[in-house]
Amino acid sequence: MPDDARPGMPAAIEPMLATPDGGVLRDDPACAYEFKWDGYRAVLRIAPSGETMLTSRNNNDFTPRFPELAGAFGTALGGRAAVLDGEIVALDEHGRPDFGLLQQPGPGGRTIAYFVFDALSLGRESLLEASYDERREVLAGLEPPDPRLVAITPSYTHAELAAQDLTPAGLLEVARKMLLEGLVVKTRASRYHPGRRSPEWLKHPLVQTTEVIVGGWRPGRGRREGTIGALLLGGYDRETGELRYLGDVGTGFTDAALHALQEQLTPLERRASPFADEVPRERARGARWLSPETVGEVVYRRLTPGDGRLRHTAWRGLRPDRRPAEVRAPGR
Repeated sequence: MPDDARPGMPAAIEPMLATPDGGVLRDDPACAYEFKWDGYRAVLRIAPSGETMLTSRNNNDFTPRFPELAGAFGTALGGRAAVLDGEIVALDEHGRPDFGLLQQPGPGGRTIAYFVFDALSLGRESLLEASYDERREVLAGLEPPDPRLVAITPSYTHAELAAQDLTPAGLLEVARKMLLEGLVVKTRASRYHPGRRSPEWLKHPLVQTTEVIVGGWRPGRGRREGTIGALLLGGYDRETGELRYLGDVGTGFTDAALHALQEQLTPLERRASPFADEVPRERARGARWLSPETVGEVVYRRLTPGDGRLRHTAWRGLRPDRRPAEVRAPGR
């Protein structure tokens, strides 16, 4: 059913994006600090009836993909419509977000939750011009009926951290011990900028990850014969706009993930390499080239100087919440 056929369903709002902090954690009383979750960014829209829709950052409808979250607020909003910003996460047996579990199809063997960190509208009131602190006050007044299904992400001011004998660096260490992705630092006076990457939100990751475009794959050998051995990765050059080869990844896959990937990638095969630069011969040997339509994510240890190739990579999973056009080559 199209959006305008859903009674009272508010329109989607494109999420505001954070800027990398360059590895320096901002320590400033004008900021608030949130944990960085390891999931899919999604806007949750709630109709007065309690019906919900989940929209990804690239405007994909995630609603049928995560049926666990359907009607998650029930009647808790008292007939008011709302638009909330947050992250869809899959939790492991210890209650920690696990991006790998999020990749599994269907609800079996995983616990899905929605972690809310911003309120964009409530009832007939738009909150986009309100400050971060004011929007957090609105969030504090919401009471999801099942906190295991929908949770309000905690936010910590300097004063609140000091009351717990913590600093921003200390909170980062808490995130490290909890095996979380890092912190997001948000200016408390900032308004919400839909679709913009703003320095008023800074992300400080604990693990180096990057989004990549899958431009090809090499067949596997030995135990992987007949399936994917490695994916050939790329990203768009920030200056020229050309798709550059960034390296490959051959670890971090489960057998199920490899099978699903091969099914998804096979219809995208093409004759020529999609990369603007030449792929090294030993990497290109036997490659199946692909149209650059699939976005994934890898963890990596470093970039090689000069050519900016990813080293010591491991596959994390697909990113259906990302557009290929927005994937930039790191360091370029």
